[in-house]
Amino acid sequence: MKYRFLLLLFLSFQIFAQNSLNLSDNIDKNLNNISKIEKYLLYKEHDSAIALIKKIKKSSYTDILYRIAINDDPSYIDYKAFFNSVSNNPKLPYQSVSDYINANVKEPLEKKKIDLDYVKIKVNQISKLRDDISIESASKVQVELDNYINAFDSNNDDVQKAKIYASIHQIVLYIIQQDIERGKKLCLENFDKAKRLNDSVLMITSLYYLCDFLVIEGKLDEYIEKCEQSLELEKTLKTHSPYYVGTLVHIIDAYIYKGGEDEKVKSLLKELYNQRGSTQQSYSLYAKFLGTIDLGSSDAKDIFDLFKVNDIIGFGNLTRKLGEETLNPNDQYQLIREISQTLENHNYLKEAIAYKDQTIVQIKKIYTQDLANSLASYKVDQAEKEKNLSIAHEKERTNLYVIIATLVGFLFLISAWAYFKKKKQSEVLKEKNKTIETALKEKELLVKEVHHRVKNNFQIVSSLLELQTNDIEDEKALQLIEDGQNRLRSMAIIHQKLYQNKDGLIDFNDYITLLVKELTSLYASDKKIEVHIDINKIFFDIDTAIPLGLIINELVTNAYKYAYKEKSEGNLNVSIHKTNESFTLKVWDDGPGLKPKPNFDKIETTGLRLVKLLAKQIHGNIEYQNASGAHFEIVFKDTKTRKTVN
Repeated sequence: MKYRFLLLLFLSFQIFAQNSLNLSDNIDKNLNNISKIEKYLLYKEHDSAIALIKKIKKSSYTDILYRIAINDDPSYIDYKAFFNSVSNNPKLPYQSVSDYINANVKEPLEKKKIDLDYVKIKVNQISKLRDDISIESASKVQVELDNYINAFDSNNDDVQKAKIYASIHQIVLYIIQQDIERGKKLCLENFDKAKRLNDSVLMITSLYYLCDFLVIEGKLDEYIEKCEQSLELEKTLKTHSPYYVGTLVHIIDAYIYKGGEDEKVKSLLKELYNQRGSTQQSYSLYAKFLGTIDLGSSDAKDIFDLFKVNDIIGFGNLTRKLGEETLNPNDQYQLIREISQTLENHNYLKEAIAYKDQTIVQIKKIYTQDLANSLASYKVDQAEKEKNLSIAHEKERTNLYVIIATLVGFLFLISAWAYFKKKKQSEVLKEKNKTIETALKEKELLVKEVHHRVKNNFQIVSSLLELQTNDIEDEKALQLIEDGQNRLRSMAIIHQKLYQNKDGLIDFNDYITLLVKELTSLYASDKKIEVHIDINKIFFDIDTAIPLGLIINELVTNAYKYAYKEKSEGNLNVSIHKTNESFTLKVWDDGPGLKPKPNFDKIETTGLRLVKLLAKQIHGNIEYQNASGAHFEIVFKDTKTRKTVN
């Protein structure tokens, strides 16, 4: 009887396990189908989207996708749900999402009442463009949004809410520029307005960005106070705000850093661990907390029991494995780094070094994965374009054949003979053209990928430099890293232009315009600096473009830092003209000039020394004058002329 019971129990467990496995498979399959539908909609393949929607399990979100697919007057709320989902899909380039928003989400026709759902869609678009594409593209959408909001009565409560949402972009720019005074002032003004409007979500939003400025100032206690205030406001909401998990992570990290608040840390860690969808974000914080307490204490034992491990070694092995399954590569890198530091704190030096080695492997993995995703995305897009083009050509040929057969039916035999002969010749020619096109595409793809990978290399190096700034407090060191990032951006833009062009040459007017706009956004977004660029139909290859671009980057950056440090407006000029076999670059501003006048034979400043070395690389001679501002003139030669001289 006992064995029969055990057998029945075992069989029941097997059935349950199989049903659970089938349920998991069905969930994964449904999520995969949802992702496919979103991609179909994004690329305007509505028939495919509708067909797949009819095959999968219905839900409120599939109803939204169906309304969008058949264009059944989808609301802004529908679009907001759709964009929130596709924006978080790493396989879909955000530029495609942004293009879809621009094409399909039109400004509301209602002019009497502002639409906050439309505002939120545009605010999220601005945020993603700023983070994933460029500050310039985000700022363009910001101008359009500001124009929409300003058309309404500013005394209306919803209009005031919209203005708070719209101000987030400017706040982030203040954070990038580390303009603490104006950034904090705007955050506090927003908080007061949100409080008067009794809008807890906007109050939390204001506090969240205010904390970024408190971090820059190093005001730990005030930072913790604002985080606690945000958590109290969260308790008044039916559902947590988008900033809830981020606030938990920030306050836990702050309490661990401060020390002496173990009970609060344990309580908040438990809350983060139990929060649906954010358990994995607690791993690195648990690791960091273990690095500050006695591993033989009851607190450490409670953590080990929670993760069902015996010691810190088991904890590290388990959370690292769980992180590989649930964390993105950057968060996994952070987890491994915290485990390594904790092991080092408790004198597990051998194991700590092993985890340090894993951080290097993880960085390489991030780099390789980014390249692989970019290449895979590019190949998929190309395959889809070729497929659609082939289908369109096939339809055109079929229609042409029907028309010809109808008009010249009485000459069927002659037409048939001519058709088959022409078809045979066409196939031979098509085969030859296909071979040539394939070879050209392969070469073009290889060249483009080289520049694309180089651009990504610069972006990864820039990101690593950004990570290093977390541990650097010296302002001069931070400034050097920021200057290095700007130089990387200058070279990355060049490789981006080469990636986009087919002839291997860079239109320097377009390049300098983009470079100066990026620098303006970083250093002088709040000033009225008129930039005049005079570079007409001048193209350079990479050997001339990189050193010349870095020279202009240095001179323009110096102008913004020093010429307009005390001025709120002025004129900055950049020109390149060809004279005989040489080119002349001029960069001048209307600031106070350099005092004393620099001697380029004995130059000491890093920036001007770099300008001198780069000018030498392109056979350039530097002249400087103080004439109502700093005037730089460099006469240089392009690659072809330099080779002739050599």
